Amino acid sequence: MVNHAAFAKGGTLVLGLFKPGPGAAADAQTDRLSLMLIKGIQETLPNEKTAFTIVEGDPKNTDFLLEGYIEDYNRKGRFYHLSVDGEIGLQTTGEKIFLFQTSFMINIKNQDPMAIAYQMGAAIAHLIGKDYAS
Repeated sequence: MVNHAAFAKGGTLVLGLFKPGPGAAADAQTDRLSLMLIKGIQETLPNEKTAFTIVEGDPKNTDFLLEGYIEDYNRKGRFYHLSVDGEIGLQTTGEKIFLFQTSFMINIKNQDPMAIAYQMGAAIAHLIGKDYAS
């Protein structure tokens, strides 16, 4: 966490998309992974103890914006490596108040990348809740 006071105060939060980073193609697969990450956060964060209220709409009319990057989504042998990072930023100043990073090796034979992306989004929401509680 970068700014505990702003994080603890909370407010309205818009979930931005996870854009492709240098190790991920800008394609439909990455777009779907982004949507599943957002869905995992959106469905899990309301169950966490935070002062954030997720809203939809123009980020300029909210207190905070969560956005990030799919830094890597590439095949490595029989696995895909999915790595994301992101931040929650204060809309009035652009200050980053919370930073996160997570990655996962996905077994091509028995794991669905979309389900893993959803679980990663849920883990990000849990991380936000955990840091809020501390």
